[in-house]
Amino acid sequence: MRKQINKAMAAPHKYPTGRADFESIINEGFVYVDKTERMYEMIGDRKFVFLSRPRRFGKSLLVNTLRAYFEGKKDLFKGLKIYDIEKDWIQYPVIQLDMSSYKDMSPEKMETAIADDIYKMETKYSIVPNEKLSNGARFKNLIGTAKAVTGKNTVVLIDEYDAPLNAHLYDGKLKEVKPKLQEIFQQLKVCEKDERFVFITGISKFSQVSIFSTINNLEKLSMVEDYSDICGITKDELLSYFKEDINLLAQKYSCSFDQMVEMLKYQFDGYHFSENSPDMFNPTSILTTFKEKKLNNHWFGTATSSYIIDHLKRHNADIKNLVPKSLFSDDFDVSPEDYDSLWPILYQAGYLTIKDYDPKWNTYVLDYPNNEVRVGLMQNMMTYYFPRNISSGKMSMKQFYAALENLQVDEAMTYLKDFLSEIPNILNNKEEKHFQTILYVMFTWLGFYTEAEVNTAVGRTDVVIKNTKNIFVLELKVDGSAEDALLQINSKNYSIPYKYDGREVVKIGANISTENNVRTITDWKVER
Repeated sequence: MRKQINKAMAAPHKYPTGRADFESIINEGFVYVDKTERMYEMIGDRKFVFLSRPRRFGKSLLVNTLRAYFEGKKDLFKGLKIYDIEKDWIQYPVIQLDMSSYKDMSPEKMETAIADDIYKMETKYSIVPNEKLSNGARFKNLIGTAKAVTGKNTVVLIDEYDAPLNAHLYDGKLKEVKPKLQEIFQQLKVCEKDERFVFITGISKFSQVSIFSTINNLEKLSMVEDYSDICGITKDELLSYFKEDINLLAQKYSCSFDQMVEMLKYQFDGYHFSENSPDMFNPTSILTTFKEKKLNNHWFGTATSSYIIDHLKRHNADIKNLVPKSLFSDDFDVSPEDYDSLWPILYQAGYLTIKDYDPKWNTYVLDYPNNEVRVGLMQNMMTYYFPRNISSGKMSMKQFYAALENLQVDEAMTYLKDFLSEIPNILNNKEEKHFQTILYVMFTWLGFYTEAEVNTAVGRTDVVIKNTKNIFVLELKVDGSAEDALLQINSKNYSIPYKYDGREVVKIGANISTENNVRTITDWKVER
Protein backbone atom coordinates (compact mmCIF):
# COMPACT_ATOMS: atom_id res chain seq x y z
CA MET A 1 0.00 0.00 0.00
CA ARG A 2 2.82 2.45 0.86
CA LYS A 3 4.38 1.95 -2.56
CA GLN A 4 1.04 2.66 -4.27
CA ILE A 5 0.59 5.88 -2.32
CA ASN A 6 4.12 7.06 -3.07
CA LYS A 7 3.66 6.22 -6.74
CA ALA A 8 0.39 8.09 -6.87
CA MET A 9 1.98 11.15 -5.26
CA ALA A 10 5.15 11.03 -7.36
CA ALA A 11 6.05 14.33 -9.00
CA PRO A 12 4.99 14.41 -12.68
CA HIS A 13 8.03 16.51 -13.62
CA LYS A 14 11.69 17.01 -12.94
CA TYR A 15 11.90 20.59 -11.68
CA PRO A 16 14.95 22.71 -12.58
CA THR A 17 15.13 24.53 -9.24
CA GLY A 18 18.52 26.17 -8.90
CA ARG A 19 19.30 25.50 -12.57
CA ALA A 20 19.65 28.05 -15.35
CA ASP A 21 21.53 26.03 -18.00
CA PHE A 22 19.09 25.58 -20.89
CA GLU A 23 21.10 22.80 -22.51
CA SER A 24 21.19 20.58 -19.41
CA ILE A 25 17.52 21.31 -18.62
CA ILE A 26 16.52 20.03 -22.07
CA ASN A 27 18.96 17.12 -22.24
CA GLU A 28 18.16 15.87 -18.75
CA GLY A 29 14.39 16.08 -19.17
CA PHE A 30 13.52 18.90 -16.78
CA VAL A 31 10.29 20.81 -17.29
CA TYR A 32 10.77 23.92 -19.46
CA VAL A 33 8.11 26.59 -19.95
CA ASP A 34 8.48 27.55 -23.62
CA LYS A 35 9.38 31.24 -24.02
CA THR A 36 11.22 30.80 -27.33
CA GLU A 37 8.64 32.49 -29.55
CA ARG A 38 8.72 35.60 -27.37
CA MET A 39 12.53 35.41 -27.35
CA TYR A 40 12.58 35.26 -31.15
CA GLU A 41 10.34 38.32 -31.35
CA MET A 42 12.60 40.16 -28.91
CA ILE A 43 15.71 39.55 -31.00
CA GLY A 44 14.17 40.71 -34.28
CA ASP A 45 16.48 43.21 -35.93
CA ARG A 46 17.59 44.72 -32.64
CA LYS A 47 21.26 45.25 -31.81
CA PHE A 48 21.40 46.36 -28.12
CA VAL A 49 18.76 45.17 -25.61
CA PHE A 50 18.46 45.62 -21.85
CA LEU A 51 15.95 43.70 -19.70
CA SER A 52 15.51 44.05 -15.96
CA ARG A 53 13.67 41.55 -13.80
CA PRO A 54 13.86 40.62 -10.11
CA ARG A 55 16.30 37.96 -8.98
CA ARG A 56 15.29 34.32 -9.41
CA PHE A 57 12.83 35.28 -12.13
CA GLY A 58 14.39 33.45 -15.09
CA LYS A 59 16.82 36.02 -16.52
CA SER A 60 19.81 33.67 -16.49
CA LEU A 61 17.79 30.88 -18.12
CA LEU A 62 16.76 33.33 -20.85
CA VAL A 63 20.42 34.31 -21.37
CA ASN A 64 21.48 30.68 -21.67
CA THR A 65 18.59 29.93 -24.04
CA LEU A 66 19.78 32.81 -26.21
CA ARG A 67 23.28 31.34 -26.18
CA ALA A 68 22.06 27.93 -27.37
CA TYR A 69 19.99 29.61 -30.09
CA PHE A 70 22.81 31.80 -31.41
CA GLU A 71 25.23 28.86 -31.31
CA GLY A 72 22.86 27.14 -33.73
CA LYS A 73 22.02 24.18 -31.49
CA LYS A 74 18.81 23.41 -33.34
CA ASP A 75 18.28 19.93 -31.89
CA LEU A 76 17.89 21.37 -28.38
CA PHE A 77 14.80 23.25 -29.53
CA LYS A 78 12.83 20.32 -30.96
CA GLY A 79 9.24 20.59 -29.79
CA LEU A 80 9.61 24.26 -28.90
CA LYS A 81 7.95 27.08 -30.84
CA ILE A 82 11.14 28.55 -32.26
CA TYR A 83 12.08 25.24 -33.91
CA ASP A 84 9.61 25.78 -36.75
CA ILE A 85 9.85 29.58 -36.81
CA GLU A 86 13.59 29.80 -37.41
CA LYS A 87 14.68 28.58 -40.85
CA ASP A 88 18.39 29.40 -40.98
CA TRP A 89 19.92 28.42 -37.60
CA ILE A 90 23.12 30.38 -38.21
CA GLN A 91 25.96 29.65 -35.80
CA TYR A 92 27.42 32.83 -34.29
CA PRO A 93 30.35 33.25 -31.90
CA VAL A 94 28.98 33.96 -28.42
CA ILE A 95 30.76 35.83 -25.60
CA GLN A 96 29.07 35.57 -22.21
CA LEU A 97 29.78 37.12 -18.82
CA ASP A 98 27.84 36.34 -15.66
CA MET A 99 28.59 39.29 -13.40
CA SER A 100 26.71 37.83 -10.43
CA SER A 101 29.85 35.73 -9.90
CA TYR A 102 31.75 38.93 -9.00
CA LYS A 103 29.34 40.33 -6.42
CA ASP A 104 31.11 39.06 -3.28
CA MET A 105 34.57 40.13 -4.43
CA SER A 106 36.71 43.12 -3.58
CA PRO A 107 37.34 45.49 -6.52
CA GLU A 108 40.83 44.02 -6.96
CA LYS A 109 39.66 40.40 -6.96
CA MET A 110 36.82 41.31 -9.29
CA GLU A 111 39.27 42.74 -11.82
CA THR A 112 41.29 39.51 -11.67
CA ALA A 113 38.14 37.38 -12.04
CA ILE A 114 37.05 39.33 -15.13
CA ALA A 115 40.54 38.81 -16.60
CA ASP A 116 40.27 35.07 -15.92
CA ASP A 117 36.89 34.88 -17.67
CA ILE A 118 38.23 36.77 -20.67
CA TYR A 119 41.23 34.40 -20.77
CA LYS A 120 38.94 31.35 -20.97
CA MET A 121 37.19 32.87 -23.98
CA GLU A 122 40.46 33.98 -25.60
CA THR A 123 41.73 30.40 -25.71
CA LYS A 124 38.67 29.37 -27.75
CA TYR A 125 39.83 31.67 -30.54
CA SER A 126 43.58 30.96 -30.15
CA ILE A 127 44.28 34.45 -28.83
CA VAL A 128 47.61 34.76 -27.02
CA PRO A 129 46.72 36.58 -23.79
CA ASN A 130 48.49 39.90 -23.26
CA GLU A 131 48.29 40.58 -19.52
CA LYS A 132 49.78 44.03 -20.07
CA LEU A 133 46.56 45.13 -21.70
CA SER A 134 43.55 46.28 -19.68
CA ASN A 135 40.49 44.07 -19.41
CA GLY A 136 38.69 46.52 -21.67
CA ALA A 137 41.31 46.28 -24.40
CA ARG A 138 41.32 42.47 -24.20
CA PHE A 139 37.51 42.36 -24.32
CA LYS A 140 37.52 44.57 -27.43
CA ASN A 141 40.12 42.35 -29.10
CA LEU A 142 38.08 39.26 -28.15
CA ILE A 143 34.95 40.57 -29.90
CA GLY A 144 36.86 41.49 -33.06
CA THR A 145 38.88 38.26 -33.18
CA ALA A 146 35.77 36.10 -32.69
CA LYS A 147 34.29 37.70 -35.79
CA ALA A 148 37.53 37.38 -37.77
CA VAL A 149 37.94 33.68 -36.92
CA THR A 150 34.32 32.64 -37.58
CA GLY A 151 33.32 35.10 -40.27
CA LYS A 152 30.16 35.92 -38.29
CA ASN A 153 29.34 38.92 -36.12
CA THR A 154 29.69 38.30 -32.39
CA VAL A 155 26.85 37.90 -29.90
CA VAL A 156 27.55 39.36 -26.44
CA LEU A 157 25.48 38.27 -23.42
CA ILE A 158 26.00 39.98 -20.05
CA ASP A 159 23.93 38.63 -17.17
CA GLU A 160 23.27 40.48 -13.87
CA TYR A 161 25.45 43.43 -14.87
CA ASP A 162 24.59 45.32 -11.67
CA ALA A 163 25.24 42.54 -9.13
CA PRO A 164 28.74 43.85 -8.17
CA LEU A 165 27.43 47.43 -8.03
CA ASN A 166 24.56 46.57 -5.68
CA ALA A 167 26.88 44.48 -3.51
CA HIS A 168 29.09 47.52 -2.87
CA LEU A 169 26.37 50.14 -2.73
CA TYR A 170 26.95 51.04 0.93
CA ASP A 171 30.46 49.87 1.78
CA GLY A 172 32.34 52.81 0.25
CA LYS A 173 33.81 50.78 -2.63
CA LEU A 174 31.33 51.68 -5.36
CA LYS A 175 33.68 54.27 -6.89
CA GLU A 176 36.36 51.58 -7.25
CA VAL A 177 33.98 49.03 -8.75
CA LYS A 178 32.44 51.24 -11.42
CA PRO A 179 35.55 51.86 -13.55
CA LYS A 180 36.36 48.15 -13.66
CA LEU A 181 32.95 47.47 -15.20
CA GLN A 182 32.90 50.59 -17.35
CA GLU A 183 35.94 49.52 -19.34
CA ILE A 184 34.01 46.39 -20.36
CA PHE A 185 30.74 48.16 -21.14
CA GLN A 186 32.46 50.86 -23.21
CA GLN A 187 33.62 48.29 -25.74
CA LEU A 188 30.07 47.30 -26.63
CA LYS A 189 29.54 50.58 -28.49
CA VAL A 190 33.10 50.68 -29.88
CA CYS A 191 32.71 47.19 -31.39
CA GLU A 192 29.22 47.74 -32.78
CA LYS A 193 30.20 46.85 -36.36
CA ASP A 194 31.48 43.45 -35.19
CA GLU A 195 28.37 42.56 -33.14
CA ARG A 196 25.19 40.73 -34.14
CA PHE A 197 23.29 41.12 -30.87
CA VAL A 198 24.06 42.43 -27.37
CA PHE A 199 21.78 41.40 -24.52
CA ILE A 200 22.18 42.69 -20.96
CA THR A 201 20.17 41.76 -17.87
CA GLY A 202 20.07 43.23 -14.40
CA ILE A 203 17.80 44.54 -11.72
CA SER A 204 18.46 48.26 -11.52
CA LYS A 205 19.86 51.15 -13.50
CA PHE A 206 23.06 52.91 -12.45
CA SER A 207 23.06 56.42 -13.87
CA GLN A 208 26.82 56.81 -14.21
CA VAL A 209 27.72 53.39 -15.62
CA SER A 210 28.72 53.85 -19.24
CA ILE A 211 26.52 51.00 -20.43
CA PHE A 212 23.68 53.51 -20.41
CA SER A 213 25.60 56.60 -21.44
CA THR A 214 27.64 55.32 -24.41
CA ILE A 215 25.14 52.94 -26.01
CA ASN A 216 22.74 55.55 -27.31
CA ASN A 217 20.56 53.02 -29.15
CA LEU A 218 20.09 50.64 -26.23
CA GLU A 219 16.51 49.38 -26.22
CA LYS A 220 15.14 48.98 -22.69
CA LEU A 221 12.37 46.39 -22.80
CA SER A 222 11.82 46.10 -19.06
CA MET A 223 8.42 47.82 -19.10
CA VAL A 224 7.43 47.13 -22.71
CA GLU A 225 4.08 45.35 -22.79
CA ASP A 226 5.00 42.90 -25.58
CA TYR A 227 7.71 41.36 -23.39
CA SER A 228 6.11 41.57 -19.96
CA ASP A 229 5.73 37.75 -19.92
CA ILE A 230 9.16 36.80 -21.30
CA CYS A 231 10.26 35.77 -17.79
CA GLY A 232 8.02 34.19 -15.17
CA ILE A 233 4.92 32.01 -15.54
CA THR A 234 1.47 33.19 -16.62
CA LYS A 235 -1.74 31.62 -15.34
CA ASP A 236 -2.33 30.04 -18.76
CA GLU A 237 1.16 28.52 -18.65
CA LEU A 238 0.57 27.32 -15.09
CA LEU A 239 -2.60 25.50 -16.13
CA SER A 240 -1.04 24.17 -19.33
CA TYR A 241 2.25 22.85 -17.96
CA PHE A 242 1.40 22.04 -14.34
CA LYS A 243 -2.18 20.76 -14.22
CA GLU A 244 -1.14 17.41 -12.73
CA ASP A 245 1.15 19.15 -10.22
CA ILE A 246 -1.74 21.34 -9.06
CA ASN A 247 -3.95 18.30 -8.63
CA LEU A 248 -1.35 16.55 -6.45
CA LEU A 249 -0.92 19.64 -4.31
CA ALA A 250 -4.70 19.98 -3.98
CA GLN A 251 -4.87 16.37 -2.74
CA LYS A 252 -2.27 17.10 -0.08
CA TYR A 253 -4.10 20.21 1.13
CA SER A 254 -7.54 18.55 0.87
CA CYS A 255 -8.99 21.17 -1.44
CA SER A 256 -10.32 21.36 -4.99
CA PHE A 257 -8.24 22.09 -8.08
CA ASP A 258 -9.72 25.60 -8.40
CA GLN A 259 -9.13 26.33 -4.72
CA MET A 260 -5.48 25.34 -5.07
CA VAL A 261 -5.10 27.62 -8.10
CA GLU A 262 -6.44 30.50 -5.99
CA MET A 263 -4.04 29.61 -3.16
CA LEU A 264 -1.11 29.64 -5.59
CA LYS A 265 -2.25 32.98 -7.00
CA TYR A 266 -2.53 34.51 -3.53
CA GLN A 267 0.89 33.24 -2.54
CA PHE A 268 3.03 33.63 -5.69
CA ASP A 269 1.15 35.52 -8.43
CA GLY A 270 0.57 39.22 -9.04
CA TYR A 271 3.76 40.54 -10.68
CA HIS A 272 3.18 43.06 -13.47
CA PHE A 273 5.96 44.56 -15.61
CA SER A 274 3.88 46.97 -17.69
CA GLU A 275 0.52 48.70 -17.46
CA ASN A 276 -1.26 45.84 -19.27
CA SER A 277 0.95 42.97 -18.17
CA PRO A 278 -0.67 39.62 -17.46
CA ASP A 279 -0.38 38.37 -13.89
CA MET A 280 2.99 36.68 -13.55
CA PHE A 281 3.89 33.94 -11.09
CA ASN A 282 7.36 33.81 -9.59
CA PRO A 283 8.93 30.78 -11.36
CA THR A 284 11.32 29.88 -8.54
CA SER A 285 8.49 29.81 -6.01
CA ILE A 286 6.15 27.80 -8.23
CA LEU A 287 8.74 25.16 -9.17
CA THR A 288 9.96 24.81 -5.59
CA THR A 289 6.38 24.48 -4.35
CA PHE A 290 5.66 21.64 -6.76
CA LYS A 291 8.98 19.97 -6.02
CA GLU A 292 8.58 20.14 -2.22
CA LYS A 293 4.76 19.99 -2.22
CA LYS A 294 4.65 22.83 0.30
CA LEU A 295 3.13 26.31 0.12
CA ASN A 296 6.06 28.00 1.82
CA ASN A 297 7.72 31.37 1.25
CA HIS A 298 10.43 30.18 -1.14
CA TRP A 299 11.63 33.34 -2.91
CA PHE A 300 13.05 35.07 0.16
CA GLY A 301 15.11 32.02 1.01
CA THR A 302 16.96 32.30 -2.29
CA ALA A 303 16.68 35.92 -3.39
CA THR A 304 16.78 38.24 -0.38
CA SER A 305 18.91 41.23 -1.32
CA SER A 306 20.76 42.70 1.65
CA TYR A 307 21.15 46.00 -0.17
CA ILE A 308 17.34 46.36 -0.25
CA ILE A 309 17.09 45.96 3.51
CA ASP A 310 19.96 48.46 3.89
CA HIS A 311 18.10 50.76 1.51
CA LEU A 312 14.96 50.65 3.64
CA LYS A 313 16.97 51.36 6.78
CA ARG A 314 18.92 54.23 5.27
CA HIS A 315 15.75 55.82 3.97
CA ASN A 316 14.18 55.36 7.40
CA ALA A 317 11.25 53.86 5.51
CA ASP A 318 7.89 53.85 7.24
CA ILE A 319 7.26 50.18 6.57
CA LYS A 320 3.62 50.29 7.68
CA ASN A 321 2.84 53.01 5.11
CA LEU A 322 5.10 51.78 2.35
CA VAL A 323 2.25 50.93 -0.03
CA PRO A 324 0.25 51.70 -2.03
CA LYS A 325 2.47 54.27 -3.73
CA SER A 326 1.84 56.25 -6.94
CA LEU A 327 4.73 57.09 -9.28
CA PHE A 328 5.06 58.87 -12.62
CA SER A 329 6.59 56.79 -15.41
CA ASP A 330 9.78 58.90 -15.34
CA ASP A 331 10.29 58.00 -11.68
CA PHE A 332 11.20 54.41 -12.60
CA ASP A 333 14.29 55.45 -14.52
CA VAL A 334 16.54 55.98 -11.51
CA SER A 335 19.68 54.60 -9.92
CA PRO A 336 19.95 53.13 -6.40
CA GLU A 337 22.49 55.90 -5.75
CA ASP A 338 19.70 58.46 -5.86
CA TYR A 339 18.65 58.90 -2.24
CA ASP A 340 15.01 59.63 -3.01
CA SER A 341 14.52 56.52 -5.15
CA LEU A 342 13.13 54.17 -2.52
CA TRP A 343 10.03 52.91 -4.37
CA PRO A 344 11.51 52.44 -7.87
CA ILE A 345 14.32 50.33 -6.41
CA LEU A 346 11.82 48.19 -4.51
CA TYR A 347 9.93 47.72 -7.78
CA GLN A 348 13.03 46.77 -9.74
CA ALA A 349 14.05 44.22 -7.11
CA GLY A 350 10.59 42.60 -7.09
CA TYR A 351 9.45 43.69 -3.63
CA LEU A 352 6.75 45.88 -5.19
CA THR A 353 4.97 45.62 -8.51
CA ILE A 354 2.52 47.53 -10.71
CA LYS A 355 -1.06 47.14 -9.51
CA ASP A 356 -2.80 49.96 -11.39
CA TYR A 357 -2.16 52.50 -14.13
CA ASP A 358 -3.69 55.90 -14.93
CA PRO A 359 -3.18 56.70 -18.66
CA LYS A 360 -4.34 60.30 -18.22
CA TRP A 361 -1.41 61.14 -15.92
CA ASN A 362 0.87 58.28 -16.94
CA THR A 363 1.13 57.20 -13.31
CA TYR A 364 1.53 53.75 -11.78
CA VAL A 365 0.36 52.41 -8.42
CA LEU A 366 2.83 50.09 -6.71
CA ASP A 367 1.98 47.47 -4.09
CA TYR A 368 3.21 44.09 -2.88
CA PRO A 369 2.80 41.48 -5.64
CA ASN A 370 1.62 38.68 -3.36
CA ASN A 371 1.54 37.24 0.13
CA GLU A 372 4.96 35.59 -0.16
CA VAL A 373 6.71 38.92 -0.72
CA ARG A 374 4.68 40.85 1.87
CA VAL A 375 5.30 38.28 4.61
CA GLY A 376 8.90 37.66 3.54
CA LEU A 377 9.80 41.34 3.66
CA MET A 378 8.37 41.61 7.17
CA GLN A 379 10.37 38.59 8.27
CA ASN A 380 13.54 40.25 7.06
CA MET A 381 12.60 43.53 8.72
CA MET A 382 12.17 41.64 12.00
CA THR A 383 15.96 41.43 12.23
CA TYR A 384 16.08 45.24 12.05
CA TYR A 385 13.58 45.82 14.83
CA PHE A 386 14.65 42.79 16.87
CA PRO A 387 18.40 42.43 16.40
CA ARG A 388 18.65 39.55 18.86
CA ASN A 389 17.88 35.99 17.81
CA ILE A 390 14.17 35.55 18.43
CA SER A 391 13.73 31.90 17.50
CA SER A 392 12.23 31.14 20.93
CA GLY A 393 9.95 34.15 20.61
CA LYS A 394 8.65 32.89 17.27
CA MET A 395 6.95 30.04 19.11
CA SER A 396 5.16 32.58 21.31
CA MET A 397 3.99 34.36 18.17
CA LYS A 398 2.78 31.07 16.66
CA GLN A 399 0.76 30.52 19.82
CA PHE A 400 -0.47 34.12 19.65
CA TYR A 401 -1.67 33.54 16.09
CA ALA A 402 -3.51 30.34 17.01
CA ALA A 403 -5.15 31.94 20.04
CA LEU A 404 -6.30 34.98 18.06
CA GLU A 405 -7.68 32.76 15.28
CA ASN A 406 -9.75 30.99 17.96
CA LEU A 407 -10.90 34.27 19.50
CA GLN A 408 -9.01 33.54 22.71
CA VAL A 409 -7.99 37.18 22.93
CA ASP A 410 -6.74 37.23 26.53
CA GLU A 411 -4.56 34.22 25.87
CA ALA A 412 -3.27 35.79 22.66
CA MET A 413 -2.35 39.04 24.40
CA THR A 414 -0.46 37.07 27.06
CA TYR A 415 1.66 35.44 24.36
CA LEU A 416 2.25 38.84 22.78
CA LYS A 417 3.32 40.25 26.14
CA ASP A 418 5.75 37.38 26.68
CA PHE A 419 7.19 37.78 23.19
CA LEU A 420 7.85 41.49 23.57
CA SER A 421 9.37 41.07 27.02
CA GLU A 422 12.09 38.84 25.51
CA ILE A 423 13.33 41.59 23.22
CA PRO A 424 15.88 43.97 24.75
CA ASN A 425 15.47 47.72 24.36
CA ILE A 426 12.34 47.37 22.25
CA LEU A 427 10.95 50.58 23.67
CA ASN A 428 14.00 52.82 23.66
CA ASN A 429 11.83 54.93 21.43
CA LYS A 430 8.78 55.60 23.60
CA GLU A 431 6.47 56.93 20.89
CA GLU A 432 3.28 55.06 20.07
CA LYS A 433 4.21 55.24 16.37
CA HIS A 434 7.33 53.17 17.02
CA PHE A 435 5.29 50.46 18.72
CA GLN A 436 2.68 50.58 15.95
CA THR A 437 5.40 49.76 13.45
CA ILE A 438 6.68 46.84 15.52
CA LEU A 439 3.20 45.33 15.79
CA TYR A 440 2.53 45.93 12.10
CA VAL A 441 5.71 44.05 11.13
CA MET A 442 4.96 41.18 13.49
CA PHE A 443 1.30 40.76 12.56
CA THR A 444 2.00 40.96 8.83
CA TRP A 445 4.81 38.44 9.20
CA LEU A 446 2.33 36.08 10.88
CA GLY A 447 0.07 36.29 7.84
CA PHE A 448 -2.65 38.63 9.13
CA TYR A 449 -3.88 41.41 6.90
CA THR A 450 -2.70 44.39 8.93
CA GLU A 451 -3.15 48.15 8.69
CA ALA A 452 -1.59 50.79 10.89
CA GLU A 453 -2.71 54.38 11.57
CA VAL A 454 -6.02 53.79 9.79
CA ASN A 455 -7.81 57.07 9.07
CA THR A 456 -11.40 57.44 10.24
CA ALA A 457 -13.71 60.46 10.28
CA VAL A 458 -12.57 61.52 13.74
CA GLY A 459 -9.06 60.16 14.14
CA ARG A 460 -6.64 57.34 13.44
CA THR A 461 -6.86 53.76 14.66
CA ASP A 462 -3.44 52.52 15.76
CA VAL A 463 -3.63 48.97 14.36
CA VAL A 464 -6.34 46.97 12.56
CA ILE A 465 -5.84 43.20 12.15
CA LYS A 466 -8.05 41.15 9.86
CA ASN A 467 -8.53 37.45 9.25
CA THR A 468 -11.32 35.51 7.56
CA LYS A 469 -13.67 35.67 10.57
CA ASN A 470 -12.79 38.72 12.62
CA ILE A 471 -11.53 42.28 12.61
CA PHE A 472 -9.45 43.35 15.62
CA VAL A 473 -9.27 47.09 16.32
CA LEU A 474 -6.27 47.75 18.56
CA GLU A 475 -5.54 51.05 20.31
CA LEU A 476 -2.30 51.58 22.24
CA LYS A 477 -1.33 53.83 25.12
CA VAL A 478 2.24 54.28 26.30
CA ASP A 479 2.48 54.69 30.08
CA GLY A 480 -1.28 55.21 30.21
CA SER A 481 -4.09 52.74 30.79
CA ALA A 482 -5.95 50.06 28.87
CA GLU A 483 -9.22 51.66 29.95
CA ASP A 484 -8.28 54.92 28.23
CA ALA A 485 -7.28 53.06 25.09
CA LEU A 486 -10.60 51.22 24.90
CA LEU A 487 -12.49 54.42 25.70
CA GLN A 488 -10.81 56.11 22.73
CA ILE A 489 -11.93 53.32 20.39
CA ASN A 490 -15.52 53.76 21.52
CA SER A 491 -15.61 57.54 21.83
CA LYS A 492 -14.17 58.02 18.35
CA ASN A 493 -16.14 55.16 16.80
CA TYR A 494 -13.07 53.48 15.32
CA SER A 495 -15.07 50.32 14.64
CA ILE A 496 -17.86 52.01 12.63
CA PRO A 497 -16.16 51.53 9.20
CA TYR A 498 -16.41 47.75 9.69
CA LYS A 499 -20.07 47.68 10.74
CA TYR A 500 -21.29 46.10 7.49
CA ASP A 501 -18.20 44.00 6.78
CA GLY A 502 -19.85 40.80 8.00
CA ARG A 503 -16.98 39.82 10.28
CA GLU A 504 -17.19 40.22 14.05
CA VAL A 505 -15.32 43.26 15.35
CA VAL A 506 -13.23 42.83 18.49
CA LYS A 507 -11.95 45.98 20.22
CA ILE A 508 -8.72 45.80 22.23
CA GLY A 509 -7.29 48.60 24.33
CA ALA A 510 -3.72 47.97 25.53
CA ASN A 511 -1.21 49.80 27.70
CA ILE A 512 2.55 49.63 27.23
CA SER A 513 4.81 50.47 30.13
CA THR A 514 8.31 51.89 29.69
CA GLU A 515 8.87 52.36 33.41
CA ASN A 516 11.19 50.27 35.61
CA ASN A 517 12.48 48.33 32.60
CA VAL A 518 9.13 46.56 32.13
CA ARG A 519 9.06 47.52 28.44
CA THR A 520 6.09 45.46 27.28
CA ILE A 521 2.30 45.29 27.38
CA THR A 522 1.16 45.39 31.00
CA ASP A 523 -2.63 45.27 30.71
CA TRP A 524 -5.43 45.23 28.17
CA LYS A 525 -9.19 45.44 27.90
CA VAL A 526 -11.30 43.55 25.37
CA GLU A 527 -14.79 44.32 24.08
CA ARG A 528 -16.64 42.13 21.57
